Amino acid sequence: MALYKYQKVKTERKFQSYNDEFLIKDCKEERGFINKLLYIPKGIYKDLAHAMRKSSTANLVIPLIFIGIGGVFIYKEFFPDIQAALQTSNGYLSQGNVSPVSDQYIDLASYISQPQGFKELTIEALNEHTLENDTTSLEYDGTFYLTIPSIGIDRLAVQANVDSTTESVYNQVLLTKLAHFKSTGLPISDIKNNMLIYGHSASPNYNPSPKDTEVAFSFLPDLQVGDEIIIQMEGKDYKYIMSSSKIVKPTDTSVITGAKGKKTLTLVTCFPLGSNENRYVAVARPV
Repeated sequence: MALYKYQKVKTERKFQSYNDEFLIKDCKEERGFINKLLYIPKGIYKDLAHAMRKSSTANLVIPLIFIGIGGVFIYKEFFPDIQAALQTSNGYLSQGNVSPVSDQYIDLASYISQPQGFKELTIEALNEHTLENDTTSLEYDGTFYLTIPSIGIDRLAVQANVDSTTESVYNQVLLTKLAHFKSTGLPISDIKNNMLIYGHSASPNYNPSPKDTEVAFSFLPDLQVGDEIIIQMEGKDYKYIMSSSKIVKPTDTSVITGAKGKKTLTLVTCFPLGSNENRYVAVARPV
């Protein structure tokens, strides 16, 4: 008779069973977490599906909403590329000309008006004898200043009595100052004549600024009747009120002569902006 009885121990199986239970538990917990995450989207989907089954209006509107949302995403993703391609093909971004000057890559002069024909206009205007002889104004050879608060013009220099019969003379002045038309009045005189100040205009592509004297008169068309205009001369302010405006041909002498016996201020620039085709004229009366 045997003294010992051997029996196979099942420890390995128990260990395996324990691992299986652990894995199953983890898997269930993971599925539970995923189900929690999907709970809200599933609920929304069920509500939408229910609404579409119950209402023909919802059946039409809900798909359109999702189509619209999809369209927005597509638009944001692809529109910049489409826009750039269209601008390139249409030459929209090609502006200006290359300048032959080494340190200036854009020919800015092509955007700025270049008034011509002043010599003939001056002779014709003076021959009308509308302007009275004004020695005080004619002999003044200084610089005074123009301010128009409503359009951002602040103390721009104006050269008095510019010879407007010589193109090279007035074009040189207009590079850095506005020009007072020679033989027209000045506020320091008691003679009742029209006072004419003129300057360049530039097309919007030039991106003009009211602080840039050369093209500041590009903003004259923004003037409104009643706007204040100030001439600062010899330490004194002379105030005017804008009373009317008009578009005239370059041959209109009234911009120089004004109305006989009336003290007025006339501001003139080329119009359309940057073009010599017409003149924009703003007339003001003293306050």
